[in-house]
Amino acid sequence: MIKKDIEIFLGPLIKASGCELWGIEVTSAKGKGRILRIFIDAIQGVDISDCEKVSKEIDYHFQFEAIFSEFASFEVSSPGLDRRLFKSEQYKNFIGDVVSLVLFSKVNNLRKIKGTLLEVLESEISVKTEGEIILLKFSNIEKCKLDLEDQLNKKKNG
Repeated sequence: MIKKDIEIFLGPLIKASGCELWGIEVTSAKGKGRILRIFIDAIQGVDISDCEKVSKEIDYHFQFEAIFSEFASFEVSSPGLDRRLFKSEQYKNFIGDVVSLVLFSKVNNLRKIKGTLLEVLESEISVKTEGEIILLKFSNIEKCKLDLEDQLNKKKNG
């Protein structure tokens, strides 16, 4: 899988800049080709200068390494308050927070779900919605992000 190879390649480069790789996303922009989005984080948080430093570090490799040949460009960004969750370890840090999920296939006739993250198991998570507790397999989660409104309330109150 190319994403895993890219993560393995980028991890040490980003770590050398004092940050960690939070996750990657592949998108396409009309007329611009495939774009590689690289999300970085650090214990103290990241700012624009961290993104610039990591971007410069990656830029050289981006031009010459075959692993990046299918991409027209790349972007380096912080995950933000409404950060996307990529790995099960990340989910564990946000138990009790509200998440918004998009699924590959419907569960209980829903493809989009918003609820409180209750539990993270080996291959699935449980989410409490307004009406019920739903078990979702990681393999069925297309995208999971923290709910911005919930994160802003937590920041304001705590």
